[in-house]
This record gives sequence, structure tokens and C-alpha cells, in this order.
Amino acid sequence: MTDQISHEALLQAAATSTDEAGKVAELRAAIPATTAGIYLNAGSVGPLPREVDAAIRQVQEQELATGRASEHLMDDVEVRVDELRGVFASVLATDLELVAVAHSTTEAVMRALIATELKPGDRVVTLDEEYPAIRGSLAARAARQGFSVATVSTRDERGVAISDAEIVTRVTELLVPPTRAIVISRVSWISGRILPLEEILPRARAAGIISIVDGAQSVGAMLDAVDALDPDVLAFPSQKWLLGIEGLAGMRLSRRALAAGGLQTPIGGFLAFREPALDGVGVMHDDARRFQTSGFARPALVGSARAAGWLSMQVGLPWAVVRAGRLARAFAAGAASIPGVELLVGPGRHATIVALRVNGWEASQLVEEFSRRAFAITRRVPGVPATADRPASSPALRTSWGFWNTDEEVARMLELLTLFAAHTPESLPKRPTIEIIQR
Repeated sequence: MTDQISHEALLQAAATSTDEAGKVAELRAAIPATTAGIYLNAGSVGPLPREVDAAIRQVQEQELATGRASEHLMDDVEVRVDELRGVFASVLATDLELVAVAHSTTEAVMRALIATELKPGDRVVTLDEEYPAIRGSLAARAARQGFSVATVSTRDERGVAISDAEIVTRVTELLVPPTRAIVISRVSWISGRILPLEEILPRARAAGIISIVDGAQSVGAMLDAVDALDPDVLAFPSQKWLLGIEGLAGMRLSRRALAAGGLQTPIGGFLAFREPALDGVGVMHDDARRFQTSGFARPALVGSARAAGWLSMQVGLPWAVVRAGRLARAFAAGAASIPGVELLVGPGRHATIVALRVNGWEASQLVEEFSRRAFAITRRVPGVPATADRPASSPALRTSWGFWNTDEEVARMLELLTLFAAHTPESLPKRPTIEIIQR
């Protein structure tokens, strides 16, 4: 019987067994922020494990005591970068030669876009729920280089989320000349929706169009067959679901992008070159390292590598992803049953992010009340601007569920959500005040 049960089914059973209660308690103790409140914003910044903090402090103390300028320490930066590349490759289950280290997801996305050498008249396709820094950078490059940006909406004329099939159809219609590139997220940072890249990316490849994927809300939050999806570029941050350090990110490039005639980075830092350049001639690495810049801090490199390694080896990434997904689905199902609550996407169409609106409430008011009443750390995400044929959408409350969360926290959030939906901010019963008497 066991060999007839899928790997995911076995993980799901493990994630719901009573045996994991001790593991969760131990992990929460190892991540202090998860016991200070209900931590629901790894979609912005993940909670920091004690082990990561200790690793960073060790390097910082050494640098404080003996300095940072010794030649062997400067050489050590390259070693630490390669260690982080290796950990990132392990998380993605891909080859080391395809992975590079960057400073941010936006930087990685835009370096890849610049490497496509777009010309006036070319077109880039993207979605309306892409991250503002990406949309803004696209606009800035378009204004300077003369290409156009076609934005596909994930909503219909009423503002309701459309089906995956409709998204595929709308995007596919644009995968023809003059389109040269598509910039798209795997998971929407606003709604948490999983985008149908399994259908879109093969169509882009067949049309000879460069695909650049923002994996900020997917890497570490879902188990993707990255080599099978095989975008030309996948960019992802350290500090979100990989529990690492801000200011560091990863890039995974396809073999097509690295082949002769593929993407050629327009700028390279010291770590990008195999041999020093002179008189306008330089030899870059022939693998993903040629997309690396420089300016990486050793404590950050060590911390990010320790975080992703700890998540992979000590927590267990498959277990973590399955558990987080189960909690997110439980919250989404409960929220969907509460009158007055609107989910941005239906249960089962999201990864670990669940975003919602409550009638009569501003998203910022919900964030504040959840913080006051449950010490919950959530996030207000903005709406999508109006277009010629689509209305603007309102801001929403975003919850980001991780393996550190508990069923009790799901229940508490649903209890409060039910209370809020039954009231307006004005009619909501006030919390009793606590009087502190000083003697």
C-alpha cells in the first residue's frame, strides 16, 4: 500500500500527525519572533532563526576585533559567495553552474531584462499584479529604450479574478512579435495566487521569447520543479521564505541564457570575471557567475547560507512547505465561510499567502486590529491601478503562513476575522483597558 501513496501524501500525513507537535515547538523556540506574536509576514521578511543570528555575530565579532582588510578575508568573500550559490542550488534542486548571487530580486530581474538588449519597437509582457519596483523599473527602461510594455490583467471587467485558462489565453495572444521578453511572478505578491507558468513558459520558449520569473513568493514557499519549468531567469530573495538576510538574492539562469548568443550581462563586478580585463578585453565566467556584481558583506553571506541550509537540512524544506500550505488552506477555507469576507483568490489557488478584504474595513484598519488583539504581524498590500478596461482594486490584508505557525493561530485569526466582519471599525467592541496601579 505504501508504494501507492504519493510522496506529497506522505508528507501531508506527517504534517498533520501529533508527532510533529514537539518538532514545531522546538522550531518555534529556535525562531524567537514566532513566539512573540502570530508571525504572518514572511512575504515581506521572514523570521530570523537563532542559529543565523549566531553565525552573523561570529563573523562580525571577528571583523570587529581584527578588521576586514586582510587579503585572506577579502578572498574569503568569493568563497562565501560560492557557498551561498551552493545552498541556493540545493534549495532549487538545480546545478551550481546555473546559480548566481545578487543583491535583490528587482536587481536580478532588471539585469536580465537589460541583457536582452531591447530596442525601440520591441515589447515586454507582464501582469498587473507584479511588484511595484518591477513595474516601475520596466516603465523607466521603456521610457529610455523606446520599447513598449503590455500589461495583462488577472481580473475581469468587474474586478473578479479570472481563471488560469483565461490568463494563459491572454498572455499567449501577446507571445508574438514584437514581444521579446515576458516578466512574470510565479506567485502574486498581492493575492498569493499561483500563476500558471507550466502553460506559459513553454509557449514563450517556443516563440523564442526570454522569460524572466520573479520567485520572491515561491522559492522556499512551494516545491517547484525549477529545472522542468526552466525559465531563462528565476530571481528570488534571501530574506523572505528562506529566512535569510536582506540585501541578498539568487538568480537561476537557463542553459539557453548562458549559451553563446544568450543573455550577456552588460555590467560585471569583480566576481563576474575569470581573468582581469585590460584595454577593453576581459574574460567573464562562462557560467551564471558572470551575472554577479560585488559589494557583498561576509556576515550577510554567511547568515543567508546558514538560513537556507538550516531550512533545508534541519527543518526539512518539503515538510515545511507542506505544513505551511496546509495552514494557509485551512485559514482560507475558514475565511471564505465568513459573511462579509472576500478572498482575492479562492481556496486552493494560492500558495502560502492568503489575501482578503472585509466589508466596511480598510486594510490598514485590519492590520492594526489584528496587531492589537493578537500581536499578529500581517501586511497591507496596495490595490492594482485602474486601466482603460479594468477598475482599480482596493488594498487588501495579506497573511503569509509559515511552518512555524500553528492550528491554534489559525483558529485565533479566524475568530478575530469573524468578529471584525460582524462589525464596522466604529461598532467593534473596545478591548478592556488594563489599569496599572503604582504603589
